[in-house]
Amino acid sequence: MINKKIIKTMKNTILIFNIVALCIAVLFYFMPLSTNIYQLPDVNHFFHIAMGVIAGLSLLDVFLKRKELLTGIPPFRIFIALLTSAIIAVYFYNHKTPLWLSIILLPLCLIYGTYKRTFYKPHPIMVALFAFSAFKLLSCLWATNPAQGFAHIDYYCLFIFVPIVSCFFRIEKKELKPFIYTAFSFFLSIMTLLVVAYISLVKQYQKPLLAFLSFDKGYLGEISYYELINWTKTSHPSKMAWICMAVFAMGLWLWKSKKNKIISTLQIVLYSVLLITISFILQARVAILGTLILIFLWNWIALMRYINNIKHIALYTLLAIVVGLWITKIVITKSSYFNDTARNAMNAAAISSFKQYPIFGGGAAHETFIISEIGYNLHSLHNDFLSTLIDNGIVGVILLLLFHILVIYYALKQRFMLSLYVLIAFTIFNATEGVIGISICIPFFLYCLIPPRTKNFSL
Repeated sequence: MINKKIIKTMKNTILIFNIVALCIAVLFYFMPLSTNIYQLPDVNHFFHIAMGVIAGLSLLDVFLKRKELLTGIPPFRIFIALLTSAIIAVYFYNHKTPLWLSIILLPLCLIYGTYKRTFYKPHPIMVALFAFSAFKLLSCLWATNPAQGFAHIDYYCLFIFVPIVSCFFRIEKKELKPFIYTAFSFFLSIMTLLVVAYISLVKQYQKPLLAFLSFDKGYLGEISYYELINWTKTSHPSKMAWICMAVFAMGLWLWKSKKNKIISTLQIVLYSVLLITISFILQARVAILGTLILIFLWNWIALMRYINNIKHIALYTLLAIVVGLWITKIVITKSSYFNDTARNAMNAAAISSFKQYPIFGGGAAHETFIISEIGYNLHSLHNDFLSTLIDNGIVGVILLLLFHILVIYYALKQRFMLSLYVLIAFTIFNATEGVIGISICIPFFLYCLIPPRTKNFSL
């Protein structure tokens, strides 16, 4: 009995560590001590070391739970799962590194599949992704400046490779456990670090502890919340919060599907609280709304399971979507916090441009041209759906929507809610920032969007 309690405690070591760190940080805020993280000669060096420690703790966490996570999985596929998790994790520090890791990951998967002489029938989801990516690249042909256009979307070369790899390397359901849990454990600790750093920052500058509970990006006065993340090379509050949100979506699925055996309820609760806190601390508007939407979606799916009539489920879901979109529209358009004047101006210019090139769009990078014409120095419209409409016209949007529809269809058909959770996280962000096409998508696409493999064919 004692041994079982010791083992259980050891498996929860990292969780306990995070809770203790948060409690100490809160107590520290109220204690008359002058020592502070932000008084260190090189505070960035501290964060670099801390991130390395967190990476080590996450691997330790996986090791402690290796029986639940790794049993029955070949060593190479364990390595692939951990490498894929690392791509997500490292994005938090450097948004460029995942590209190079993905360039390593995809050939490894292809070589392994070829060695094992396996071939899987191309999945419709991946066919749609291939068609969309190919059309994106082809749009360089009618771009105003083909060279500039290709430089704008060259990352889609890698995305064409993803569907090809999926024909030779397909994820088994049991391999989702180490992939999801490793990322979940890492980001739980990363968010703890950011909260601890926030407490140190507000103590250093004598600000209220709950100052972050504000719909105001200037809630720290002369201090910027960027101080919390400027040690990273990513340093993009919305994308950082979104990554945490996407991992949360995966964690919800693993917690529910494995009935509290791998990710505990306490971990989910702590992650939820930290995610909402971090979203406010970084003033990541998309994550504030997105987290609430994800939690609502999860509860809605759970509620719909009590209704046996498919027609009633469809009707209630449609009504919920309509009401949700209506509320979201009101929040975004009527609130000064969520309403962005610059984006409104860019959107208006984009719609006007669409009328000129409705079918195939203005070509790759046309959105950049539109933005510069109205006097803004930005790379994109911060809306992947609108960007696609401008650059690739109605044809491009149809291909993009087909990709989304197929993910939803197979998620419902095969009861693989993970893909639905992840898609929602992506869609929320794509409507406000834009993430399709960047390398961080590859782990999610490879592991989460296609339902786990069922049948393979020998080559």
